Amino acid sequence: MPRPDLARLGIRHRRIPILSIGRDVYLDSRLILKKLELIPSTLPSVRAPLGAGSSSSKASPEQRALERLLDVLTVDTSLFLDSARLIPSDVPAMKDPMFGKDRMDFFGGPLVQRSSKKTSAGAGQSGPLSTSYSSSPATDAAPAASAALLRAESLAELRHSASLLETTLLADGRRWILDTPSPSVSDIEAIWPFHWLSSMPGAFLDGSGSQEPALCPTQYPLLFAWIDRFNGAIRAARQGQSHLIKRVDGAAAAQAVQSAALFEVPSDEASPVDPQDPVSRAAGLHVGQRVITWPTDTGMSHKDIGKLVRLSDCEVVIEVAASDGAPSVLLHAPRHGFRVRPYTEVEGPRL
Repeated sequence: MPRPDLARLGIRHRRIPILSIGRDVYLDSRLILKKLELIPSTLPSVRAPLGAGSSSSKASPEQRALERLLDVLTVDTSLFLDSARLIPSDVPAMKDPMFGKDRMDFFGGPLVQRSSKKTSAGAGQSGPLSTSYSSSPATDAAPAASAALLRAESLAELRHSASLLETTLLADGRRWILDTPSPSVSDIEAIWPFHWLSSMPGAFLDGSGSQEPALCPTQYPLLFAWIDRFNGAIRAARQGQSHLIKRVDGAAAAQAVQSAALFEVPSDEASPVDPQDPVSRAAGLHVGQRVITWPTDTGMSHKDIGKLVRLSDCEVVIEVAASDGAPSVLLHAPRHGFRVRPYTEVEGPRL
């Protein structure tokens, strides 16, 4: 839905969650997790990082690779969209016409449709939620499918990933993905679609009328035991921490962010814009230039415009403000899954 609290900061991005540390605002969970891992190095009182092996400095290359690959599994495949399609229809938000309209804007089409594949050679790319498929120039569009069948197809994709975890990483009875004493980022990367949907009654039903879920503890005992342990770890972490949670309204939150110091002070040692970056070279990007950045998968119609502050292979940082003269914030977006291009008031973005 529209994010008026983000608009107070001059941010058009509409996906949540976002993270604010001081006057630095971070988009996208994949970048947020990386930045949260930096906090213990600056605030010793905060618990140790959750990164690979629960100790990033001692993580093996295999552990680091697995952490990244689990991120790919849940974010860069169809698993996220398939999980979103399994939200039960009786959830109050699903009955709200405004929510449905917002979801179409967010996903680029009706949520019940499935992602298209690239059509025949030279035909280009279909829209993100087009239902047309083609494996050869002579192939017609896919046959129409009922809502129940579309739901069943998404469940089949979810079962595929569930089987992967059940029969490999969890198969030896370990408690956590990296066989660590407590959950690590690898667990968070892998568990969230299953953990999220398991909290919604009916999410694992296929829509055929059968009350036998397509995913259940009988079929995937190790997966569901892992979810139970994760819930227990969350409850334990929350105990005694309620006094640290303070709710503020949007105006107060915006003022706190805008008046705070920067969390990441630019270094004099590294070049603000990577001179070897291919996008930087092709577009002639430089510090202070007005640029536009946006996600390439979902929420792509909400684009942020600001002055380029930094550009590396990992992230793009721009300075944004709600209006001329308003306090600015530094908006961080990951490079992977986001685009950054020059912007001018006359020409608009070079898309």
